[in-house]
Amino acid sequence: MANRGYDVFMYDPTIDALPTMRESFHFFKAGIAGTEIPQQRLNTLDYFLKTNSHVDKRNMILKMDVEGAEWGFLSQVSTETLSRFDQMVFEFHSLIQPKTQAEMNATAACMQKINQTHSLVHLHANNYGASMILDDKILFPDTLELTYVRTANYELADDENIFLPKPFDMPNSPNASDIPLGFWNRRFNNVVSI
Repeated sequence: MANRGYDVFMYDPTIDALPTMRESFHFFKAGIAGTEIPQQRLNTLDYFLKTNSHVDKRNMILKMDVEGAEWGFLSQVSTETLSRFDQMVFEFHSLIQPKTQAEMNATAACMQKINQTHSLVHLHANNYGASMILDDKILFPDTLELTYVRTANYELADDENIFLPKPFDMPNSPNASDIPLGFWNRRFNNVVSI
């Protein structure tokens, strides 16, 4: 993104500095969460948008891999804040971990919130960690990588003939095969939400 002329704002409370720096990199030893948690150096996306003078910006790109904290973030962030982003890339964790009905409903609500403003255009299975078999033939991972675009900005069409992973996808662990999701849209296009 920096090579394309974009400023890149990065947040990570677990490291002290980036392994490499560029003029267009802006690093903060802080993390994004659903609410402010000062003792953990966590704050909301709205706080960081305000701090960086991005409140009036549109068509930004959000990439979030926060090892499970995405659910707390998504439960609290507003659809108005999400709508500022033209593209969003998430890693969703703990998808097959045992959950109570309330936790399943909360997870479904997070996904429904994203779907109010954005459409899923690609997903990839992370081959690290656990997986389970659905319908005796589909391997489903505990972690998925998902790419969304703001629905209003694109002319989108359903395509049931896309086999996942695509050739440009790469296994997260080079020591294991990529997880084939197959014709994902064909199989899950009519699934009813919880």
